[in-house]
Amino acid sequence: MNWRVLWRKKDVLTPGEAATKRKAYIFFVCLIISTLFWIVTKLSQENQAIFSLPVRFEEFPEGELAASQSDSLVEFTLHGTGARLIQLRFFSQIDTLRFPSERMFTTARDGNELYYLTGDQIADEITGRIEPRVEVSSVFPDSLFLQLVPAVQKRLPVKLEAEISFADRFDQYGSIDIDPDSVTLTGPSTVLDTLEFVATRRWEVSNLRQTRTEVIPLEFPAKVQSLQADVRHVEVTLPVEEFTESTLDLELQIQCPDEYPEVDLRLFPSSVTVSFMVSLRDYFSIDNQMFGASVNCPAAVENSDGRLEVQLDSHPRFVRILHVRPSSVEYIILE
Repeated sequence: MNWRVLWRKKDVLTPGEAATKRKAYIFFVCLIISTLFWIVTKLSQENQAIFSLPVRFEEFPEGELAASQSDSLVEFTLHGTGARLIQLRFFSQIDTLRFPSERMFTTARDGNELYYLTGDQIADEITGRIEPRVEVSSVFPDSLFLQLVPAVQKRLPVKLEAEISFADRFDQYGSIDIDPDSVTLTGPSTVLDTLEFVATRRWEVSNLRQTRTEVIPLEFPAKVQSLQADVRHVEVTLPVEEFTESTLDLELQIQCPDEYPEVDLRLFPSSVTVSFMVSLRDYFSIDNQMFGASVNCPAAVENSDGRLEVQLDSHPRFVRILHVRPSSVEYIILE
């Protein structure tokens, strides 16, 4: 068959080609109708399919919470028409099976009280949620176990996990503020005793030029997802300022501990230059009185070898020291 006949206009076809085109159209129409009929027939027939849903236990007795659960997911086989199974597969509103603890049975195992659900209870819950037109034929696992333990509380600090970079000449100004800076967790003591802090989700920010505030969720390890927390997000404020480099010349002081006799020294040089970064906000408030540099007297230094190390005794908390030059000085003892 010449398939190009199907796309040619009727007025350019020969009588034989026109007849062929009509037969082809009739064939395709019959094929589509038979296919639709086959689909409708199949969808109306009884079929079966395997589904799965997460299980969640709730409404525990006051002062208790879940320590361990045998399974968090159940698989079940449904029998029904193909159309109904397809509807449940793609359009079901059921996302979780929820069971209050008061509906569960209790048993003792290894000295611990366990709550449990039978396969029949799970099947009844599924049947009640998906209407009677579908039948539950099997459930796996055939029972679920839950252990409850006394709940305890612990206050833990929040740790910021971050990767931060700044634009040229900009830097962090002061400390990062985390609000709140701690979180109260409620859970089993066996779990809480292993935790020292609660970390935030990793915060990545680059090329910062101004103060940034961000709400960041807390990251709870997978093993403690069931823990209750009084907060699950924190507000982080990162102060940013523009900085510039500055220098000051400082006269060196000589420090001699009380157990050593004072000596008359001459230092070469007798002053040092301190280089530091300071924000433009604080630039004009800097003066020499905020800094102090000294050396220890030779008697208090082992193996001085004719030189004394310079130490920076004090500086403002809002500056970042780059270097002190020279880092050591020579001396002579005057008689």
